[in-house]
Amino acid sequence: MEIQHLRYFVEVVRNESYTRAAAQLFVTQPMLTRSIKQLEEELNVKLIERTSKSFRLTDAGRILYERAQRFLLEYEDLFQRMEDVRSARVGEVRLSIPGVLLDAYFPDLLNQFRRSLPGIDISVVEEGSKLVAAAVGSGHADLGLVMLPVEDPSRFESKLLINSVCQLVVNRRHPFAQMPVVPIRDLREEPILTYSETATLHDAFIRICGEQGFVPRLAYKSLMTRFSMKMVAMRQCIAVLPLPLVQPELCEEVVTVPLEPSIPWQIAIIRRREGYHGFAATRLFEHICGYFAALDLTGDGGAAV
Repeated sequence: MEIQHLRYFVEVVRNESYTRAAAQLFVTQPMLTRSIKQLEEELNVKLIERTSKSFRLTDAGRILYERAQRFLLEYEDLFQRMEDVRSARVGEVRLSIPGVLLDAYFPDLLNQFRRSLPGIDISVVEEGSKLVAAAVGSGHADLGLVMLPVEDPSRFESKLLINSVCQLVVNRRHPFAQMPVVPIRDLREEPILTYSETATLHDAFIRICGEQGFVPRLAYKSLMTRFSMKMVAMRQCIAVLPLPLVQPELCEEVVTVPLEPSIPWQIAIIRRREGYHGFAATRLFEHICGYFAALDLTGDGGAAV
């Protein structure tokens, strides 16, 4: 049984599509189909039931998928351990992070890290918190920054970096600007901007509105803070955004107002709880924790989650 065939099989199942898996793996679909067929012949079992309209694992396929994921993680861990033994100050880290956090905090953070450990390369992928958690959980990323809570948190080791809230962002001439606090139920008729579907904040805001008895009117969804602030300044909408990210962008036309009930904005760094953590990833994890602790954005010195 070839390792590559197992990798191909896991990617096909993860994507539930030969076409999408082939694109992810940068191979042709016929090559991928042949590899899965060879795996089935070698094991003498059917692994995937596929028609033009459905994709389903057989019982054997489900067992192989569960075991193959664990095996491939162990296999990669073995090679990472050997690499760490060979060279103690070089390596590569795969970091998955929402773009708003990358823009706000990471230029200086990464500059400091590169100065202290120039031999470590960092591969950064920008994506929303929900995709970050999926990437770290599947092993596609070594570290990730997410808004809490994450799905199935027992999979991860995490450390709280930022403990803040979201607030209402409005034009200074909006009636809400004169209020000490705005009940979320009063947003019922307002055109609102908040983060897009890949962000945990999107789901959290919709859930809280539902608890207040309405579905919010989401006029815009954006992960770009400056765009959001300009839209509010032009009175195109109001916005519900993380306070630490909007404070540096406030201008004469825009103010923030607390919401009731409050919407927590807690940012944590996560890594897989199980498996080996390489030297490079461990050093970056420690550096990120130390950097945010120095900024004192948690109010409690960075408590573990």
